[in-house]
Amino acid sequence: MLNVFRENLKHLKWILWFVIASFALFFGVSWWRGGRAAGEDWVATVNGEEIPASVWREQAQRQDEQYRRMFGKRYEEIAKQINLGYQVAEQLVRKELVCQDARRLGLEVSRKELANAILQFPQFNPGGTFVGKKKYEEMIARGFFPPFRNVAEFEAALADDLLYRKWQALVARGVVVTEDEVRDAFRRRHEKVTFEYLALPLERYEKKVEPSEADLRAFYEAHRDRWSRGEGRRAIFVLVDDRAVADRVKIPEEELKKYYEEHQDLFTRPEERRARHILVKVAPDASPKEQEAARKKAEELAARARAGEDFATLAKKYSDDPGSKKVGGELGWFSRGRMVPEFEEAVFSMAPGAISDPVKTPYGWHVILLEEVREAGVRPFEEVRGQIESQLRFPRLREEAKKVAAELRAKVKTAEDLARVAEEMGLQVRDAGVVTRSSTIPGLGPVPALVEAIFDVEPGQVTGVVELPRGAAVATVKEVIPNWLPPLEENRAAVLAAYRAEKAREAARKALADALAKSRGDLARAAKRLKIKLRKTDPAFVRGQELPEVGKDPAVEEAAFSVEPGQVSDPIDAARAEVVLRVISREEPDWDRLPREADEIRGALVSPRAQRLVEQKIQALRESADVRFNPRYVDLSGGGGR
Repeated sequence: MLNVFRENLKHLKWILWFVIASFALFFGVSWWRGGRAAGEDWVATVNGEEIPASVWREQAQRQDEQYRRMFGKRYEEIAKQINLGYQVAEQLVRKELVCQDARRLGLEVSRKELANAILQFPQFNPGGTFVGKKKYEEMIARGFFPPFRNVAEFEAALADDLLYRKWQALVARGVVVTEDEVRDAFRRRHEKVTFEYLALPLERYEKKVEPSEADLRAFYEAHRDRWSRGEGRRAIFVLVDDRAVADRVKIPEEELKKYYEEHQDLFTRPEERRARHILVKVAPDASPKEQEAARKKAEELAARARAGEDFATLAKKYSDDPGSKKVGGELGWFSRGRMVPEFEEAVFSMAPGAISDPVKTPYGWHVILLEEVREAGVRPFEEVRGQIESQLRFPRLREEAKKVAAELRAKVKTAEDLARVAEEMGLQVRDAGVVTRSSTIPGLGPVPALVEAIFDVEPGQVTGVVELPRGAAVATVKEVIPNWLPPLEENRAAVLAAYRAEKAREAARKALADALAKSRGDLARAAKRLKIKLRKTDPAFVRGQELPEVGKDPAVEEAAFSVEPGQVSDPIDAARAEVVLRVISREEPDWDRLPREADEIRGALVSPRAQRLVEQKIQALRESADVRFNPRYVDLSGGGGR
């Protein structure tokens, strides 16, 4: 549904790229552990446990909305790179792995712990007093914490989050910080140094570097260790996927109807309504005057619509909802639980054709036109026929694909046979190009099982049948290439940048060294020769501080705190410049402050180590798990999920 109607989780910040704690709460695993509804599709399985597609859709939808808010119009350009469908499925898989491991370790959440967690929500405890069981249940039923509409699901998800945190805490216990490490961190935090320095920007020289094609290729070859990808294997393969066997799998109409008749509970739908709206946007914290002005504007628009003006035209001209404005405020069909409570209450109390008075929600004032009502009931067979057919065909297509791939492999005796036999069977031979151990394969994306099979055979040999998310494959290796370097074109931009950076560094280093030599180490005189400014830290410098022309640079920091007072450093390869400095004085930290800061420093040292340990543990669980994605939803080639 449209962004403007999504009820945001007010207590969470959703970050997609595998910051594990950010997706813990409310999208746990246990609330679906009772099992998906019979016939409901799954998006992934983890060690045999199925993750329902509905859970994946809900989370993907919410994260899609967050990205649209973050990136605005740019989102459409980067959506494919994000591959949201796969990333969300992977999040759910990783969370399920953690919960499985937590239960294996005997971790559990008590009712008392769950109750204490509920009491931490300010919505349930205004003024420090619990609202009461009845009000608590009503708030959840009204959608205060979407997607949950009943207490059991809400509490199961919250318990899952607590279980996840317990597992994190248990793993983090393995982190040890010594007293010497605390003292060293305290010193690094408070030690100060005063110095003067010259920073010769690399940019001055990069602009002048224009390599010939021959120079660039020679540089690329000379630095092949930067861009080579290890052993490469030139391979071809045959993929037997759903499309390859589509004509072989037919579901009789009688079977489709029988399934429909026997599983009508799967095809019931709640009451649905189709509406349009006009939003007059106003911030929740707007002044009473601003609120009243927005309400009056909405009231005027409602009056104009009731007087006969076309509602869709009014919406296109006046609505502040970017998601529906262009389509005349059209919202499509929706059931209860999809809109914010105030909007939902208004829509489900209207009669078809009615235009509402202004309705206040957290987004502003809405004028609503209810167009149609579709009563609750069983969806007609023709409406769900495609869904049933897809559901029944999917496992049969997979079995047929394995069967055809096995038939192909049985007929292929040598690598030369593969193309001939594939053609006879009406299958396509595909070129994998040069495959490395970290490769994705064109058209398939990351398929480690196929890559492993390619590296398990010698040139001229044929792999066995390899089961993949999209089907079954057979491959052969044509050539082994030691230390394979991709064509320059694949890395041209990076190689050109590296060439310019290296040559600029050499030029800057030479210019700085020459100026220092001619100035006999006098930084002020060297600065005049180079036509740059001699800078001095004032006040004294501490680690993490930015320096003009240099920024935050670890190499400069290290030199500043290691060079003795009065001495001039050797040239320093900083990220943005070539630097030389002279230390004037150094100030020891106040060690009397250490006891007051020791616990905070220890915590700061523990946190990143614990995060790394948690991530390593999750990665180990992931590598040893049996995880399967449903390609109907998850595109493993990088294109995103539907």
